[in-house]
Amino acid sequence: MRNPYLSIFSTHDLPSKTRELENLWDMYVVKCREEAILDKIRESVLHSWRRCHHAGVDPAQLRTRQILTDQELNHLLKTSEIYWVAKPIIDELFYKMSGTGHLITLSDQNGRIIYLKGDPPTIRRAENMNFAAGMDWSESTAGTNAIGTSIVTKGPIQIFSAEHFCHGCHPWSCSSAPIFHPVTQEIIGTIDFTGIWAHAQPHTLGLAVSIAQVIETKLAESYLEKTCHLVETFFRSADKWKTDHVLVLNHDFFVVKSSEKLAHFFKLSPASKLSNHPDFQSLIKDYIRAPDSSSNLVANACLIQNFLVVDIEPIYFHKVLAGYLIVLKDADIGRTSESPSEIPAQAGPWAEVIGHSKSFAAAINKCRKTASSNVPIIVLGESGTGKEKIARTIHRSSNKNRKPFLAINCGAIPKELVSSELFGYERGTFTGGMAGGKKGIFEEANGGTLFLDEIGEMPLDSQIHLLRVLQEREVTRLGSSQPIPVDVRIIAATNKNLLALCKKGEFRKDLFYRLNVVSVTIPPLRERKDDILPITNYFLKQFVEKYERTSLSLSDHALSFFLDYSWPGNIRELQNVLEHAVIFSESSFIEMEHLPSYLIECGNHLSADDAAANMPPLDAEEKKILLQLLEESGWNISAVAKKMNIARSTLYRKLKKYRLRLR
Repeated sequence: MRNPYLSIFSTHDLPSKTRELENLWDMYVVKCREEAILDKIRESVLHSWRRCHHAGVDPAQLRTRQILTDQELNHLLKTSEIYWVAKPIIDELFYKMSGTGHLITLSDQNGRIIYLKGDPPTIRRAENMNFAAGMDWSESTAGTNAIGTSIVTKGPIQIFSAEHFCHGCHPWSCSSAPIFHPVTQEIIGTIDFTGIWAHAQPHTLGLAVSIAQVIETKLAESYLEKTCHLVETFFRSADKWKTDHVLVLNHDFFVVKSSEKLAHFFKLSPASKLSNHPDFQSLIKDYIRAPDSSSNLVANACLIQNFLVVDIEPIYFHKVLAGYLIVLKDADIGRTSESPSEIPAQAGPWAEVIGHSKSFAAAINKCRKTASSNVPIIVLGESGTGKEKIARTIHRSSNKNRKPFLAINCGAIPKELVSSELFGYERGTFTGGMAGGKKGIFEEANGGTLFLDEIGEMPLDSQIHLLRVLQEREVTRLGSSQPIPVDVRIIAATNKNLLALCKKGEFRKDLFYRLNVVSVTIPPLRERKDDILPITNYFLKQFVEKYERTSLSLSDHALSFFLDYSWPGNIRELQNVLEHAVIFSESSFIEMEHLPSYLIECGNHLSADDAAANMPPLDAEEKKILLQLLEESGWNISAVAKKMNIARSTLYRKLKKYRLRLR
């Protein structure tokens, strides 16, 4: 039985073989007489022709198509393990077989050529049919050819002259062998020898198989070394993140090692492909595979089932990407009724945005979802609610985080200087201006984010210029007619009602609609009572370190006041009050006398009745019932919890909420 993988068995009378194949090709393609060639052509070739016919491949096609741009190809090569292993083998082999008229080609698992070596005349001739790096030589695109057909059949094959389905390939002969992954045994590429059919040799297929096996051996050695490195990284990281859960992947997203809890919860095993796991697909796509992801892999807090992603880091081995470290923590979201908007952002740049009250969490969740886009955002809220901090965090969690974040207060710039500050000016535009002219803030922020605070204060005649920048994405300096392209993400903020200003003619409607793609309202602190304590603790920790104090906490009286006070100055006022208290407190507790004098006076007038009057009706009723049950049971916590059908821990939270102390 003749070798079914070979087309020629000697170089004797190749022209006759070529003519014979041309007649068979013409019989199948032009005359559509498949029955006439059944016993005259190899079965593997006939099956391939049938696949090409059903796929709609044009047999008259002279060249295949480009599928990878130079930029995409370079990005692929940086992370392609097969390329870094095979390239030195191909280079050394070509040095020894230069002048034979053959090209040595490496493709990936999709039939895309990623590396090619050959004599310049042969390369130039092959380029006529787009046989070059970045081109698609899959069977469904380029027709029957050794690269694409060996991938489909998962075996070596030689394709000679008119055995190629497409006419443009008939002058060529090629021999290809697939390369298999050392662990998964999936095809990860091919090695191919291609030359003009007159130079064809039967032994080139055997050479292709041998080189493919050499590459597989080197891949196995490299895989073992990298796997050992990844396993070592897992154990070091598990020791570092003792209270969290560690997952290590290789660069193809196969699981190398996982903490026991993650493995059990997600049913992970070694060699599981995480990019195919439904719970992890968006994480792989949005964070790891995203452009420029290696610099800032955790762009936003990311929730996966009951776990929150804390960190993602690339792992390198000999300066080549070997895999990824993913650290997750328990998200503590046992209450299934909670929606994602109620879950606080606890990772990445959002870790310092404190608060978990429902309205605030919903606003932050909206910001997190919008951060990765490039659309304008308007942040609404009273003074002191932290609008600029939110804007900075959006920038830090966006793909513009490596570029500038610049802020400008539109209400603090004199009306006559707004345009020059925003758009800059050319030399000689103003008397007394900078000798060389000046860049505007849009140019300074190019590639990054521009925060326009107090946008409602911007003069009307400057608003038209801002609108033009948003529409045209270019600025023109004062005194110039030359536009300058800019790529700037706009985040605006105001404590005013812009729509009301539009109705009064004090703000342009077209600018409002251009800016108001996404609108986020940050609630005032008086509507975030549940967040007062965590925010207080956050600032206390900062000021204790700043002023080198021992640990500090609020006294019961001060805490009661903080929770009852309306905080008209919002977070900014709370921050200033705490700094004042830390400076003047001489014990481990902050008492009322350590607060600013205006608050002490306010505290003297804030009675318990005032606090009750400000309490929502449902809370007031719940407190009344709770007090009644406590009195009836003699303040027996277990009995009250049983009557209310709640856990003891829940009851303790309610006691704390209503500031009821056990007797």
